[in-house]
Amino acid sequence: MDRDNNESTESAHDDPILERVLSDSAYEKERVERFAHFKQPIPRKLAIQGYLLGSLALLIPLYSIYPESTAAYLPSLNPVVASPKVLLLGVFGATVEFGTAALLVGVGLYRAQNEPLSEEEASTLFDVETFASYLGFGTGGLCILLTLGFFLLGIGGAEAVGWYVTTMEGINPFSATGTGFSVGHLGTMALSGALVIALARGYVASRLEALDV
Repeated sequence: MDRDNNESTESAHDDPILERVLSDSAYEKERVERFAHFKQPIPRKLAIQGYLLGSLALLIPLYSIYPESTAAYLPSLNPVVASPKVLLLGVFGATVEFGTAALLVGVGLYRAQNEPLSEEEASTLFDVETFASYLGFGTGGLCILLTLGFFLLGIGGAEAVGWYVTTMEGINPFSATGTGFSVGHLGTMALSGALVIALARGYVASRLEALDV
């Protein structure tokens, strides 16, 4: 009998879904019973968000290698001062990514501090986590990937950018925004934000791991 119990316990540890079902945590049961496209643990979600946000730092080296032929379509060839309109898409994506990461950190820390949770608390936390996940990976992630795609277009030189402008009937994504916020500013802020998320992820992960000890 003891052997059967031991085998059941080992099976539960080997199967994370079964472990959540058998868990006394209302939050873990909520994660199993309710549907969501993003079921990764919060620390893993934060890691992905950190990578997405940090990828915007690549805008600086990408912009730096633009051929001189693209100068006619750009406000400046210098990423430190250049402020193309497409940059605003990246700013929006970065803001969404950092904001939703903050929500996920809040969910993780609230759970770590207040376990065991009531069913109502667990349901609310799951709702917040799901909202942050969809907004972060969907809206924020898409904006960041589109921004990177536009910046990659510039590497193709005047031909590539000119083709896009012609196709879009004169709309140039690299025209000046008229603000002082540059490619260099966004790249630096994105890298700093990614480091903050990485530190927060480590702290949240350690707090959540303590619940399983």
